[in-house]
Amino acid sequence: MKTYLYIGFFWWSTFLLGQEIRVTLVDSLTKDPIPYATVLSNFNENTIANEEGAFRLIKSTPFTLQDSLFISCMGYKNRNLRADLVQDSLLYLAPKEIELNAVILTQNKLTAEEIIKKAQENIAAKYNLDLSEKTFFMRESFYQKYLKREMKVKRSSIKEFNQQFWDSLFKTIPVEDAWHTESYGKLYGDWSKENQKLRLDRAVELADTLNEKGYDQIENKITSVLDQQVKENSYFKFKSGIFSTKVDRGEVIEKPKDSTQVASTEAVEKEEEEDEFPPEEAFYRGRNNRLKNIFSSIVKKNKLDLSVLTKSKYYAFDLMNFTYLEDTPVYQIAFRPNHKKGKYTGTLYIDADSFALLQIEYKNNAALNSFSLFGLSFELYHNAVQLKFNKFGNDKYNLQYLTTDNAYTTGIDRPFKVVEKNKFVRGRRKQNELKGEVHFNLDQRSQITLVIFDETPLSEKCFTDLKENKTFTPEKRNAYDPSFWEGYNILAPNASVKAYIAN
Repeated sequence: MKTYLYIGFFWWSTFLLGQEIRVTLVDSLTKDPIPYATVLSNFNENTIANEEGAFRLIKSTPFTLQDSLFISCMGYKNRNLRADLVQDSLLYLAPKEIELNAVILTQNKLTAEEIIKKAQENIAAKYNLDLSEKTFFMRESFYQKYLKREMKVKRSSIKEFNQQFWDSLFKTIPVEDAWHTESYGKLYGDWSKENQKLRLDRAVELADTLNEKGYDQIENKITSVLDQQVKENSYFKFKSGIFSTKVDRGEVIEKPKDSTQVASTEAVEKEEEEDEFPPEEAFYRGRNNRLKNIFSSIVKKNKLDLSVLTKSKYYAFDLMNFTYLEDTPVYQIAFRPNHKKGKYTGTLYIDADSFALLQIEYKNNAALNSFSLFGLSFELYHNAVQLKFNKFGNDKYNLQYLTTDNAYTTGIDRPFKVVEKNKFVRGRRKQNELKGEVHFNLDQRSQITLVIFDETPLSEKCFTDLKENKTFTPEKRNAYDPSFWEGYNILAPNASVKAYIAN
């Protein structure tokens, strides 16, 4: 582990390798990292700093004296510097504060509420909602931690399913687990679900494959016991409180397909459904659906579909500042709930000329979607989102950056009973019984980060003629590999990704 962290640190501190720049942006006064700054170049390679202020930029040919970088971030002075002169792993940005009343001379002293209302007007004139081609990078991270995982056996007629069996089984489940998925490619289409096509160029999954095998072993242990102890033609009655369901033996114990057996209608339909979406398309479809949902959730019915804008009456707005993003004058507006239906606190940045929303960041101030009923519980206790838009040299804005961070707990505290029954044997239908209590409590967190590096118009004919290759298999790693993305401009890895190594 120490060796791995040393390698990761050495890789990160090597800020200039050939045609690659690796830098962390920091505030010149506080020395704190500056996240989400836009980094543009005159050699058509652009990027954005990650949540820790780090960015990496690659050029396919050697740097020249004419190559330059332009760095901008809301509330900071812009920096323009020659690429070949980047000699430090840290770059400092100076804060840029402008007094509100001293600058806004041409406006009729609009209130924050009036500015918010204008932000929802003429969306199609402000944002490029037409077909386009976008180069993207997406990182998906998932973390989970078991706070409780136990089963108390009250009675078991299958001797193998005793308390010791379940205790040893649950001990093999890792208390904490994490995995990351990174993908890079082209996205073609508009902002609707219907008009989206994807081309994946490269992808990697950072996951503990040993743990995956461990879960398979757990399943194999259980099915092995059931296969030996449960009779053919049996079915199971699962009962927990007022809930009850029936499951056939074949649905619990997977057996090799036998061509001589007659499959049930449900089984045939299930197989046809699986054949329709073969496993080799699973990764592609997962990424495609994720991107479709992201774009289609931002704009609906020619309006920005953000709670603070669509339900603005539930929020109080304060015009905090007037600043610049590059050469664009920007209103900075803070918002907070003024009604119990208002769920979020955050900040909006709105173009003072066109009243387009350029950036928004918010997080919930109370638990969302929580319930507890019949021993089942769920609580979404953390939801943070940031969106950033950029013109990419065009007339209208497009999505440049999105990050979502959700954390939630799920729990099961219920008695249960599993009864094996069989009507094809003589005597009692009831064959075996397992009775007990299950106690599970799981804390989970999911993060998605999407970066769009560029955006160019796309004709309807080109979009129609595009053929998608839906078969894609990502590479797998048990530990972070800094060489995997060599030669690609991607979002710089954060500390969690860089430190990832399977236990």
